Amino acid sequence: MSSTVVKGLELAPLVRGATSKGERLGERLDLVEHIKVQLTVTLGSAEIDVRRLFAMGAGEVVALDRDVDAPVDVRLGDKLIARGELVAAGDRFAVRITEITAE
Repeated sequence: MSSTVVKGLELAPLVRGATSKGERLGERLDLVEHIKVQLTVTLGSAEIDVRRLFAMGAGEVVALDRDVDAPVDVRLGDKLIARGELVAAGDRFAVRITEITAE
């Protein structure tokens, strides 16, 4: 049977009110900057019953719960971290961040 050794890791404290990129996470951003995370951008949502879902076909329109000009939500897991607007980046969609949330 193998044993796993767990060691503590000392990180710099978070800094509030920092202005340049990376300062908000303290001096040791290099410890985590290579970790990849999954962001989700939400345009809106809709609630429909199963009957309508199975009856849907090509060309069907489902109205979402947001206005056309409403900002989209940017989430890291279940946490809302920013809001922004959809833009075109070449032949792809992109998000221009307009607000960083402080939740």
